[in-house]
Amino acid sequence: MSVQRKRCTIKEVAARSGVSVATVSNVLQNKSHLYSRKTAERVWQAVRELGYRPSSVARSLIRQRTDTIGVILEERQELVLDPYVMGVLEGMLEYTVPRNYPIKIVSMLYQQSPDSFLAHVDDGSVDGVLLVAPRVHSDALRWAQEAQIPALVVGSTPPEITVPCVDVDDVTAIYQAVRLLLEMGHQRIGHIAGPQTQWSGKRRLQAYHQAMQDAGIVVEDDWVAEGNYTPPSGKAAMERLLQVSPPLTAVVCGNDWMAMGAMEAIYQKGLRIPEDISVFGFDDIDTAQWVTPPLTTMRQPTQQIGAKAAELLIEQIETGKRECEVVLFPAELVVRHSVAPPK
Repeated sequence: MSVQRKRCTIKEVAARSGVSVATVSNVLQNKSHLYSRKTAERVWQAVRELGYRPSSVARSLIRQRTDTIGVILEERQELVLDPYVMGVLEGMLEYTVPRNYPIKIVSMLYQQSPDSFLAHVDDGSVDGVLLVAPRVHSDALRWAQEAQIPALVVGSTPPEITVPCVDVDDVTAIYQAVRLLLEMGHQRIGHIAGPQTQWSGKRRLQAYHQAMQDAGIVVEDDWVAEGNYTPPSGKAAMERLLQVSPPLTAVVCGNDWMAMGAMEAIYQKGLRIPEDISVFGFDDIDTAQWVTPPLTTMRQPTQQIGAKAAELLIEQIETGKRECEVVLFPAELVVRHSVAPPK
């Protein structure tokens, strides 16, 4: 039968080194300069001899900080499936792990009410929150703008927002995608929009309309179909767009997943890409280069976005300053083989 080893206490370290508990606490918090070198060395020697490990709970009580970041996920974001969420989280971890800031993930997808969500983030367990792509009408976003703890939005730039935001410049990106197709000679360009409950879906749709308007092209109502950023929704939207007459010659999609669903619908109709219709994506997820044909898209720097969001939030936590800045990363055009001039 194994015997559980008793955890050493800070009082035992103090007794072994012949100093007060307060002195041990200060030395462990890198305040050795308050004492003589000999005193600090006695404390560290006692720590090593006793195998003392400071309690994270005790440290939190002393410093009145947990050094933990809450990451709030809303709506469509299924953690292990969504390439955008995974890219952003990877960037966050890249920045937070070396700085000893653990992440607490809270998914609102399974929360029964706003109050149950608040119980996870407004209970003193986190020092700041990152909201990943909050909805247009978001309880979490409303809470964050009034919260007493640092908060930041990543993947959205809601208008008149009072917390910092980090995102891609998707307005310019979609505008450039449409312009590229126009320069190739396309005029009948459709759009598979993201959900209009998401700020990204609304902005990308507006950018599509602006680019077409600036080219003097009147967009018919049936040239636009809405999806929810998933392949099945992209396929269903493309099936509607394929009924347009005369047919569209190109389609700009709100993300790569919907573009891949659209490609499946096109193939099932017996059409070819890009000979019969060009398909343009957004994000440049890993699989975009492996579909047939490889997908032309706008690359979104998700890891950089996640890392920058974590950097700005930790800066808020450590300085106590909240500046309402918006950081937009440019998207990068990635030309592959899914677009070509119209026949």
